[in-house]
Amino acid sequence: MPGRVGRLSCDFNAVRNHHISAKEGDVVEIIDLDNGYAMIRRDDGKQGKIPNYFVEVMTDVSSDEETSKDVEMPEIMGSVSPIPEMATFKAVVPSEGTLFPGSLPYFIEELMGKSIRCGDTIELDAQIGSRHQFGMKWKYPDKGRETVVISAPSDNGHISLVMPNSTKHDSGHYTVSIANEFGKAVSSCWVIVVSQPSPPVELKFCVDPSKPRAIRLKWTPPHDKGGSRLLWYTVEYTKPEQSDYLEVIHGIKQCGIRISHLRHDVYTFRVFAFNEYFRSAPSESVTVDAKDLECMLEKAKLNEMSRKLGVQLIKASFAECFEVEHQIGRGRWSTCRQLRCKISGKTFAGKYLPLNDTELDKIGNEARTLARLRHPNVVGYFGTALCSEQVVLIMEKVPGLPILTFIIECGFLSEALMQKFTFDLLSALTYLHTKGIAHLGIKPEELLIETTPVKQPNLILIDFSSAEHFDGPDIMNTSHLSVWQGGSVEYLAPEQLAHRPTCKSDIWAVAVLLFVLATGVSPFEDPDGEDDVSRRRILEGEIAECSAKFREYKPDLLGFIAKAFVVEHKDRISATQAMSEPWISNPQSEELFMVDHIEDYCDKRRDRMRSSFLLHEQVKATTTQLFSYLPLVLA
Repeated sequence: MPGRVGRLSCDFNAVRNHHISAKEGDVVEIIDLDNGYAMIRRDDGKQGKIPNYFVEVMTDVSSDEETSKDVEMPEIMGSVSPIPEMATFKAVVPSEGTLFPGSLPYFIEELMGKSIRCGDTIELDAQIGSRHQFGMKWKYPDKGRETVVISAPSDNGHISLVMPNSTKHDSGHYTVSIANEFGKAVSSCWVIVVSQPSPPVELKFCVDPSKPRAIRLKWTPPHDKGGSRLLWYTVEYTKPEQSDYLEVIHGIKQCGIRISHLRHDVYTFRVFAFNEYFRSAPSESVTVDAKDLECMLEKAKLNEMSRKLGVQLIKASFAECFEVEHQIGRGRWSTCRQLRCKISGKTFAGKYLPLNDTELDKIGNEARTLARLRHPNVVGYFGTALCSEQVVLIMEKVPGLPILTFIIECGFLSEALMQKFTFDLLSALTYLHTKGIAHLGIKPEELLIETTPVKQPNLILIDFSSAEHFDGPDIMNTSHLSVWQGGSVEYLAPEQLAHRPTCKSDIWAVAVLLFVLATGVSPFEDPDGEDDVSRRRILEGEIAECSAKFREYKPDLLGFIAKAFVVEHKDRISATQAMSEPWISNPQSEELFMVDHIEDYCDKRRDRMRSSFLLHEQVKATTTQLFSYLPLVLA
């Protein structure tokens, strides 16, 4: 070996005891070649080992010595540049490998991914084999890195890559390729260099009504997680009398916690993020004055309910603003009471609805609908408030009676008065329908006749709990799926029974009301009270025979009703068209007639509604009983 001279192709930094460092261009004496390493002696006389692919041979050696030379890389390696990560080696066939290796290079042990602390040394190992001379090339993320130590294959095919003082730029995909003239093998892995995460951001709190004197802390994850996929949080607090922070909770993964049973004190909270190796700086702190929690809780409840309902609630306390007086009405799901404003003394009607989560959408829809409406024939809306466990819709109190009660108390009716009430109702419906709103609940109980000493009786449309919103290029004929909740079918249009209501469904109900006022007969009601028969008659447009009673009125009235009682809603007249009908636009007779037929109708309707209510309660009780037995059956 003496006499062989080599030149360093690039810098080499010793990382092991038997290695020796040398600079690019240094001329050294090659003492020996063994197992992929060259034993060299520098000019200063010091000697040690260096990977043989760092040394270019400058002197010929005897032809009988086996050495490792640079050879042209096989085509299968693709275009590569002459950098230290690439070198050529003699054949290596480790005993741990396959018993009968083929001509292709192969991996006995693949590269294994790892996660390391920033600043620590990255060391990747693999074991390879090849029956033929082969080339090897490494690829790593930081191509500008200066300190990379790559070992030549040992006799057992072990190779390694070492990077001291890792940085976050070293995170990424690592690949080692080996190729000979027969083919190529590749192994790769991911290395994650974990650094310190940045602090959590946007720390804030809100009151939590689920526990006494509780708050919920929330924050946003740090912008920089330090390269780690794992992140935990620690929450700390302090108080004015404390000199340092104390730990609330440690090692949680979610970005929020609930803290309950706070004392009447001032608390300051902060949050840390940490990964496998590092802890962040603290987040910005947030201060909570626990003495204000009750007030904040009320505001939070108000805001949450406002969000669920989709309406702006009255912020002031309901009890501070209104005095609750006598009951003025009651429905299946609601109660109506008279309210008196403590400031102005003005009276209102308050519709009380239970805070049932399943009905909040329906309540919100009614409130939002009322808030959009301003019309002399539509009940005025003041606002929505919370009272105990109920939602209160605060509306104008109409001084008057339902239309049938008003007529019976008057003791008479004229065709002109029928026309006036129909005109008022159509005026309200025209206004609603142009806004894409269908009432879908028109019946005598929802039509109040406002009476004052100085004004003519005025019809007011109330109760928008069944209202639906429609849009599209043809609003009058637009329909969508809407499940009918049950009850009397008397005033329902055919498309409502089919769960496809439209704005024109209201016109059908107007015609039913007119038919009742004129004859005292419900046009589709089965004489025996069978709902199934009534539904069939509505769907088929089978009207009760009352032609004799209509002889007392102008023919235009029957003509108007006929245009409204059209089963196919697209062929039915709209509210706007109805306003131009001769019976509506021309003066009608002022002649008065008795209302015995309406009294008889009201008695029958009252009995039907009572039976319907009792049937509903019976079905509800049976259903409740069934569900109470269901767990026992399942058990």
